[in-house]
Amino acid sequence: MHVRVKFFGTLPQYYPGDYPDSGLEIEIWQDISVGELVELVHLSQAHVAIVSINGRLAKASDIVPDSAEVKFFQALSGG
Repeated sequence: MHVRVKFFGTLPQYYPGDYPDSGLEIEIWQDISVGELVELVHLSQAHVAIVSINGRLAKASDIVPDSAEVKFFQALSGG
């Protein structure tokens, strides 16, 4: 199984390697949760505020389906 993972905002700077503009193609195991996927790509859960799977908001406990596009977004602030 595999997914495409994309980082937005400042998240690429926290990735421990070269982050390609097209995102990462990641091999996953069946029934991996969003929270486990965050750890698999070596990001701190403190940096990831919003996650979408195939364009829909997801929680840390949601299961990632095969061939999904998963997007990680940083926390937003402003006024």
